[in-house]
Formats: sequence, C-alpha cells, structure tokens
Amino acid sequence: MHILRNLAFTCAALLSSSAALADQPPGTRPAAEVFFAFDSARLPDGAWRQLAGLVEWSARHPYAKIVIDGHTDTTGSDVYNIGLSSRRAARVQAKLIALGVPADRIYRSVYGEDDVHRATPNQDRRVTIWTTEESLSALIRHSLVRGTAVLWNSPVTAAEIDGRQSTTVAAAP
Repeated sequence: MHILRNLAFTCAALLSSSAALADQPPGTRPAAEVFFAFDSARLPDGAWRQLAGLVEWSARHPYAKIVIDGHTDTTGSDVYNIGLSSRRAARVQAKLIALGVPADRIYRSVYGEDDVHRATPNQDRRVTIWTTEESLSALIRHSLVRGTAVLWNSPVTAAEIDGRQSTTVAAAP
C-alpha cells in the first residue's frame, strides 16, 4: 500500500495541471503547475491554457486568493535562484492579470535553496498555483515555513492579515 501511494504521488507530480500536492495548508486547492526551461522565466508556449481554468474559478470565487509559488532547481546560488523563482512567479502573475484575474487577489511566494525538492531538477523548475480562502496570515505562515518571501500588490491592514474585516479610509485629495 505504501509503495502504491508513493507511486501515485510521483505520477501526480508529473502532471502539468491539477497536480496533487500534499503539502498545501488546510482550506486550499492545488490548481495548476507551469514548468519552465532551465535558467528561464519565459512562459512556455500554451501556458495560458493551464491558467484559463483559474480565471474562470476566480470569477466564481470573488473572495478567494490565488497563490503563486515560484521554485527553481538547486543549480546556481541561492540569491540567483530566489531572483529566478521570483521572476517566474511574476510572469505567471502578469499572465493571470492579462487574462482577467484582479491583481489584488494574487499573492506570490518565493522559494530558494531551502525548499523541498522533487525527484528531478526538471520538476523543480516550476510555478505551483493554488487557491485558498484562508486569511493572509495563514498564507504567510504556510509560505514562510520554507519560503523566502511572500509578496502582494496592495497595502493591507493588520486586521486584513489576520482575516478580520477592515474599514478602508479614503486618502485625502
């Protein structure tokens, strides 16, 4: 049984969309993975097809977050790999925004050398995309266990990070 479970996980990790990821926090849903060429942040041809389902999902779940985890293999320095994983995540984010996902619903996590690696370097050259309705604080706690940084586009209050409602105050003209 243990061997079959490991084989099933390995096969799922090889899929380029709807990957079965075991280390996601509760309340999340793995959505897609985009794999990149060695030392590249260029979106592969046809990546938009993988992301189209997320655009539809986002429209049906207006309060949920889309989290983009940028990864690299272990070739190169940690500093270089953090930059590369950040560029990969930013490219996927830009494509999602171009396809219609609101920028303020997308969060990026960046992973360096300390991340858990898969069976081959090719499987590590990826962006994993997952969805959640968890608070920003839960997202940060999960991502920073192994990640280097969590990024988002708009300012948030401490209440919003903790998942509580916040009263937005308009800036003076």
